[in-house]
Amino acid sequence: MKIIAALVAATVVAVPAAAAYRNPTPGRALALQIPRMHLAKVRRNVVYRRSPRLRMDVYRPRAGRERLPAVLLGGPPGFDKDSAQKMGWAQLIAASGMAAVAFDIRSDGVLQSPNDPSHDVAAAIAYARAHARKLGIDARRLCTLGFSIGTAPWHLWATMRDPKPWLRCNVVYYGPLDFQTIDPAFGEEFSALTYLRANPSGIPPMLIVKAGRDENPGINDSIDRFSAAARNLHADVRVVTNAPAKHGFDLGPRTARTRAIMRETLRFLRARLASPLRVRDTCASHAERAASLRFFAVDDTPLVGVELGSGPVGIALAHGYQGSLCDWLPYARELASDGYRVLAYNARSDIRVDLDAEAAVEALYRAGSQRVVVVGSSLGALAAIVAGASLPQPPAAVVSLSSPDSFGPIDGLAAARRLHAPVLFAAAQDDLTFAEAARSLFAMAGSPDQQLRILPGAAHGVDLLQDASFRAFVWSFVAAHTR
Repeated sequence: MKIIAALVAATVVAVPAAAAYRNPTPGRALALQIPRMHLAKVRRNVVYRRSPRLRMDVYRPRAGRERLPAVLLGGPPGFDKDSAQKMGWAQLIAASGMAAVAFDIRSDGVLQSPNDPSHDVAAAIAYARAHARKLGIDARRLCTLGFSIGTAPWHLWATMRDPKPWLRCNVVYYGPLDFQTIDPAFGEEFSALTYLRANPSGIPPMLIVKAGRDENPGINDSIDRFSAAARNLHADVRVVTNAPAKHGFDLGPRTARTRAIMRETLRFLRARLASPLRVRDTCASHAERAASLRFFAVDDTPLVGVELGSGPVGIALAHGYQGSLCDWLPYARELASDGYRVLAYNARSDIRVDLDAEAAVEALYRAGSQRVVVVGSSLGALAAIVAGASLPQPPAAVVSLSSPDSFGPIDGLAAARRLHAPVLFAAAQDDLTFAEAARSLFAMAGSPDQQLRILPGAAHGVDLLQDASFRAFVWSFVAAHTR
């Protein structure tokens, strides 16, 4: 309890309450200001809990009429819905095209009792879902945004202990993530770290924002421990650090870095709350389209692919420029029948396809793969090389079919130098400059286990696999590195 008191006291100093806050004014609170923040349409003082009497305000864009995905704003106990922080973020979210729900949390609750503030958070979420139509929000698409001690244990207890598909994400600003209390469901002390370890692929995607100069070093230590565990478990967790900032930095000073992080937060929320992508490629059967796997690149680009097969070994298949998952689907079916879990996905149409390949590998880990191979065709092969060199945990192997040595800002030779995963470079002798690129990449690669195959003819990318002997060689290469 002493720890709670200290953290709450620090928060009170760092995050001022301002019930009279209006935007814009000379004293407007948030570091980021965007057009039309002050024009939000607000439904005020909705009672979501009668004993004790607790209220919520629902913010929406003034022109919006459809039911919108919503962000629920938690916070430290005692910081009610009219605090400067909650009002400012609610206006910011509404101006970004979403709904925001700012709600009171009692300040006199007792930890580990029926009066625990965690139950206020759970009650606010339950009320928002039960009355979604009246409030103008989409109950199937909710995220949460919590600050400081209001994040844990209260905020995350209500959202991580029993994950639901309608809870699309959690955002945590400078909050302790291994703060422990008693959870009857576990019968022991718990923290957000406990829930992460218990269900790494099931917890909602998380964005964690860290103040590099937080006055309470225990908060950053807990974020670091949580981040390390998430990385090892391949959980969908991203940590962003505002290195020079202190606790409560979203309320100032208004630095470029602070504004950039707040914009990234809005982008993260919009991406997770958007309607999910669908596989519409007619090459996929109805059952294959139904088995689509949705995931996000680190820049919040939404991606979708077809997941086939099962088993401990995953294979990500990256298509070439202006291609699609259809380029790989026949081969994906073959691999799935051989006992692999396969993801053929549609990459973005711009240059940063390397980020998509990284995300596809991580998506396969979260789907249950213990080892992952990334295979690419043409530009997808370059993406596979860069991803293989950039991922925190190198893939089990990389297969490059007709990769260029560079494309736009993507430098394949530099990536090959950093690549330490087993790698196969292949190209056809008469395929423009790709055979020479394969030789250059092979010569530059830092992997101690690499092979080069130059085939006769002019086949390109995935078409190299039409050669039966080479097809068998690729199968053997993958099998040898995934046993």
